[in-house]
Amino acid sequence: MEKTQLTKILSSLYDSSLDTDSAWTSYNSFIALFLEGDRETTEYLIGLIDLSKSQRLMLRESIAERGFELTPNQLNQYILLIIMALSEYIEFTEH
Repeated sequence: MEKTQLTKILSSLYDSSLDTDSAWTSYNSFIALFLEGDRETTEYLIGLIDLSKSQRLMLRESIAERGFELTPNQLNQYILLIIMALSEYIEFTEH
């Protein structure tokens, strides 16, 4: 995926989308994590996709305790980036 394509997706889905550079860096970092093949990390990231609203709130609180504040909108965008990176990884590994 191209950086401009990623930006268009986020801006079309979210009124207040993530900073383009941060989103692009995160997307590529997620792909790199999948490529590393660490099963625990992969399972953790995939598990984030299915979190309920209350579980996402608990995750945001846990992240805030580490000094990083995320709005629900921002967390949803990062989870979408995980989904897109996972899709890219699956496509990459199938070829």
